[in-house]
Amino acid sequence: MDDNLPDSPNSLASVEGLEDIAAQDDLLLSSSPDGGDLFEPPKSGPDGMRISAFYDYKQERTLRETDAKLSFQQQLQHGGAQSTGFNSPLLRSTTWAGAPGLSRTGSVMSLSSLDHHGPKHLTSHFATPAMGPIREFQTGTLPPTGMASLEKPKHVGEVQIPSMGRFNPDAIPSDPAAQHGYAHRDVNLSTELAAIYTSIQTVLDIRHKYLNISLQQSRDNPKDSPSWKIYPPPPPPAWQAHTHKPNAHTGVTDNSLSDAAKSFWAGTEKTEDVESVRKPGYNIGEDFRLENCEIPGKDSCLFRLDDEGVYQVFESEADEASHHPIATIPTLREYYMDLDKILEISSNGPTKSFAFKRLQYLEGKWNLYALLNEHQELADSKRVPHRDFYNVRKVDTHVHHSACMNQKHLLRFMKSKMKKCPDVCHDEVVLERDGKHLTLAEVFASLNLTAYDLSIDTLDMHAHVDSFHRFDKFNLKYNPVGEARLRTIFLKTDNYIQGRYLAEITREVFSDLEASKYQMAEYRISIYGRSEDEWDKLASWVVDNKLFTHNVRWLIQVPRLYDVYKGNKSVSTFDAIVRNLFKPLFEVTQDPSSHPKLHIFLQRVVGFDSVDDESKPERRTFKKFPTPSDWNFKSNPPYSYWIYYLFANMASLNSWRKRRGFNTFVLRPHCGEAGDTDHLAAAVLCCHSISHGILLRKVPLLQYIFYLDQIGIAMSPLSNNALFLAYDKNPFLSYFKRGLNVSLSTDDPLQFAFTKEPLIEEYSVAAQIYKLNAVDMCELARNSVIQSGFEHELKAMWLGSYFDQRGMDGNNMDKTNVPNIRVAFRNQTLEEEFAMIKRYTSLTPALNTTASTEFHSLPSAALSGPKSPTGHLTPMTSSMTLDPPHGSMSASIESLGQRDTPEQDPNDMNFMGPEPKHWPGSVGSSVRRGSGLSEIGHSK
Repeated sequence: MDDNLPDSPNSLASVEGLEDIAAQDDLLLSSSPDGGDLFEPPKSGPDGMRISAFYDYKQERTLRETDAKLSFQQQLQHGGAQSTGFNSPLLRSTTWAGAPGLSRTGSVMSLSSLDHHGPKHLTSHFATPAMGPIREFQTGTLPPTGMASLEKPKHVGEVQIPSMGRFNPDAIPSDPAAQHGYAHRDVNLSTELAAIYTSIQTVLDIRHKYLNISLQQSRDNPKDSPSWKIYPPPPPPAWQAHTHKPNAHTGVTDNSLSDAAKSFWAGTEKTEDVESVRKPGYNIGEDFRLENCEIPGKDSCLFRLDDEGVYQVFESEADEASHHPIATIPTLREYYMDLDKILEISSNGPTKSFAFKRLQYLEGKWNLYALLNEHQELADSKRVPHRDFYNVRKVDTHVHHSACMNQKHLLRFMKSKMKKCPDVCHDEVVLERDGKHLTLAEVFASLNLTAYDLSIDTLDMHAHVDSFHRFDKFNLKYNPVGEARLRTIFLKTDNYIQGRYLAEITREVFSDLEASKYQMAEYRISIYGRSEDEWDKLASWVVDNKLFTHNVRWLIQVPRLYDVYKGNKSVSTFDAIVRNLFKPLFEVTQDPSSHPKLHIFLQRVVGFDSVDDESKPERRTFKKFPTPSDWNFKSNPPYSYWIYYLFANMASLNSWRKRRGFNTFVLRPHCGEAGDTDHLAAAVLCCHSISHGILLRKVPLLQYIFYLDQIGIAMSPLSNNALFLAYDKNPFLSYFKRGLNVSLSTDDPLQFAFTKEPLIEEYSVAAQIYKLNAVDMCELARNSVIQSGFEHELKAMWLGSYFDQRGMDGNNMDKTNVPNIRVAFRNQTLEEEFAMIKRYTSLTPALNTTASTEFHSLPSAALSGPKSPTGHLTPMTSSMTLDPPHGSMSASIESLGQRDTPEQDPNDMNFMGPEPKHWPGSVGSSVRRGSGLSEIGHSK
């Protein structure tokens, strides 16, 4: 054994022994095997260090020892305790803010084990940091960083994070001399950050103003109240063993069934209603009876279409004469002014750079979290009884009804109509063409096809490589065998047989959904706006065919096809489309008895969608857009124009329906699939959530806004892969890592899916390509339920009674199978971003700087935080409920501009180099550009 090594493994090596070992290493590194020198003696630098192009082990060791000595001397001067705050280079235990009082060492070797490693004269000066209260599971051996502990209760949301302290601009040291190390001491830097965060707060406030006006915020919908009655009632839960089990992390009883929901299953309803409860998957619609539906009476309010193309509601004729509607809707001019403001902010150079860096930070933070906590997540999931990915609720939040079945299902149905019902096939008229009535047999005979000839390849409805960037070809895939007449017969609600074939296929799809039990869907069904009776026809199709199931809700999609209707003379102006779309809705809201079936159908409608090819070029030929009554051109209005009139009329309608106690609607359009990024700005302005959103990868600021406000994005990577973006380039994974509110959806199973369960197919492909684990998929499923428009009572039954609360309080692992540490991490990260916004928007008045003319028009920088309760831009007078993640922000900031060159404090020394002062997208004081505000709005 070498003499320089300790005699016993339990003894510590002396410092002299370590130096001898290092000297031997130097000889090995500097000499060749045969004893000759490999290199010439290196030259010495000005500080005595050797200058060499190769790695020098001894020099590296010397530098490390010097840093260690300086650190040790500083510890001796200040009592040996770790009191240097966040800039200390020493190891420290860190407790996640989501679980106060819980503490875990963040390193593989705990601090207490330092007594058995290293020189004794050093270890005696390392004081063990104060620990929180020791829980039962902490009394044993703590697992190393990144490893799982089966002794930790699954409801505890303690997240493992790196052991080193994190830089926090809010944790201000008590010593004023030590405050120079923080970013807010740099006046130029703080000025630019304040301007950036103020612009971000401006976008958020504008959005909240529009959402409040249109009643699209959470809990604005009357159907989310506990007293809302769902008819037909959903089936009772099959397993209620833990219905009254207290929520472990809150101590509150988590009763997922409210009194209103229990009334359906406790025998308080009519006897015939209880007896009509059917077995899921069988006899679709048999539990619905039209005579059991309550139709309210007429309301006294009046409505009319104003000169701007927006329906206004008045309480009386006097209010109508004085033009005092019950809701004040932003005009088209105000809408475009706000839209231009968002576009200006999103295209600003420093703001874009800053948002990009914040998104990079969020993704990197997720990667670190996943490395440290993935094993603990899986351990927590394994201890949840009964739940796994297959039996957590998941909603297909974006699927078109006319393509909700797969090709095999449609092929089997078409063959059955030709083979199993030959009499019906030969006798029943299904189509009228050129004044001639045709039976199904005659239609197929004209196509020279038989039931034996039909196959998947013959149908040719799958979107292959020939549809990539060819939306026109993709639309033709809706035609079986390339024939529009077959689409009219089998996939239309308004045809010669009143959509009976499509209703039969729909019932089969409903049966499959109910049999799966845990899969829900929100089907998009079209209202074109060509005539006013479209609504009544659609409602009659749903009610007469009893297409009611607790697994399905409806969205109304409005195709942007004004130019087509104008070309075939279906409409003369855009005003006709507005009337055809919204006049029946205002009529049924005023008097439900005028359209009773429409009133019943609207109770299952959750919102509006806007669909068409977004890649069509939009040329703004008007400095000021004309009103709908004046839009008589052949060209189609731009996307933002369509969105405004959908939003404005829906907002006026919602205000009236809420007064009457009817359910309201939200705007969830297709957006960001292709085309101009201006579509995303319109969605930020006035939409509840969107579908696709893949173009957000090109607009960092808007992507950051989507993250901050948790705007829902229903993504369909398989659909995008066939049309606009290859699967491996889809930004879904990066959105998910950064914490955006994303879910998976199928879009068009008829064109993209191969299996009977297209939603599971979408999840499985994503899991294989993106390497998603079970926790990731359960989180996506939870997101889909939260994004959906199902009633609050159903969501509470699926996710837990407190699902609408933030953080762990809103998570019930027994229902979602999402570990609390995952939810705590997501919530804590979001709150830290909110705290930064509050921090730097509140700094603006104290900075005493001058803004450029572009930002003079912005509201006061002293804003109320990420969300304004009224939706308007208000001064910062109300208190924020979001606390900073570490430290306190109670220290005064008025002294920020008093000292330009603070003194160096020995307590805040950085031993490995100067502390960087460059923040993402910003410029520090070391780069003299003057005020950062002078360049905002002028970047090229």
